[in-house]
Amino acid sequence: MESEHRFRISEVQHLHNSIKTSLQQGGNFLVSTVHPNGPIMREENLDYVHKASWGMYATGVDKRIIWKILDWVQKKALHPNGDFYFPTEEPEYRIMQRAYRPLTFLKVAAWIGHPLAKDKRVIERILQYQHKSGGVFHYIGEDPRNAEEQPTIGCLDTSFFGHLMVALNKKDHAIKAGDWVRRFVETNRPYMRERGLMYTLMTPDGAFVTDVTPEDKISKVVDNKDPKQQFWQPGTAMAYLCTLYDKLRSGWGCSEKKAKPYLDDAITLLEFEETMPIYTYFWPSKCKVGWGAGELLRVSVKYAMGEELMTRAYRIAEKVAVYTFIDNQLPDGSWSCLHYPLSGTIPEVHFNYKPLKGIVNVPESKIEGSKTIFLPAVELSGEILGEMKAIEVGVAAYLDHLRESERA
Repeated sequence: MESEHRFRISEVQHLHNSIKTSLQQGGNFLVSTVHPNGPIMREENLDYVHKASWGMYATGVDKRIIWKILDWVQKKALHPNGDFYFPTEEPEYRIMQRAYRPLTFLKVAAWIGHPLAKDKRVIERILQYQHKSGGVFHYIGEDPRNAEEQPTIGCLDTSFFGHLMVALNKKDHAIKAGDWVRRFVETNRPYMRERGLMYTLMTPDGAFVTDVTPEDKISKVVDNKDPKQQFWQPGTAMAYLCTLYDKLRSGWGCSEKKAKPYLDDAITLLEFEETMPIYTYFWPSKCKVGWGAGELLRVSVKYAMGEELMTRAYRIAEKVAVYTFIDNQLPDGSWSCLHYPLSGTIPEVHFNYKPLKGIVNVPESKIEGSKTIFLPAVELSGEILGEMKAIEVGVAAYLDHLRESERA
């Protein structure tokens, strides 16, 4: 038994060292793509900076570089209504991701104390995106005096909004977002357990969109069978529920009893993830599952939730770290661009992002006329690094726990 425990420590240590190396290489890549050597602060599209700033923070890049990027965003992309975008951006960026992108870089601004996170116009505008249900719209029009409600709400913008509220210490808004995510999970619970699927879009009044065709299935359902889906849906919900649980207990003085339902729903998502076949981890959109599992692992160690939960969270985090992240990292420290499919019946769904001899066999630029969103390598790399850092922190905590138990 003693030798088995030591092997376990060695196994976790090996993964931890590999993750740290991957993070360092990825951070170096991001720095190498800052203007004039690359597209960061050169291309007038926020996709090149919003997740790059997250990845740079996660990998310990000099904060002066991140600060300079945020200064550029503030100068170039901030509009009088408090939104961020470039007029030349295409609708899949400028409209579909209107809230999502600032929700990413504003949390980084809050972490490093950049003035953007204290700009009253910016914060008041971002708060407008939260519906009375607690969910968050991806777009609400252009006029702050007349917010345009959208027909659906998803957990992506809602969970990212919640993370920003935690970073800004806005408790009420964070809890409202968390309560929406809890309803999302609990309403999905019977579908996940009995049918192996979850619905991903809700109307503002809380009803799932269940009218699903083969073409739009990819944006409305996640199941535990198909190899290429929006697997980030349960992942981003899991990550936020764990982050909120921790903040409620350690930062906002809530009792364990009051905070526990958020954790319970995160564990429900872990249970669903555990039914996923190994081949689902080969698709880049598994990325946020690593974030969720990493956060759950960290929290389960911090609050001594037992060996079983720690092991379960570790195994999911390990799968993402190895199969989705490390195995797909390119020699220069980056990850491939992604042609993110908006339809499940287009040829681009069949792209394989597994590198062979350091080369990924996909086009390196946008495919004109394609029903995809082109996510540049800088963007995908920044996101993966941010999420991998959550795994690294969780694995480090777990490793310390294993060593302490060995000494005991």
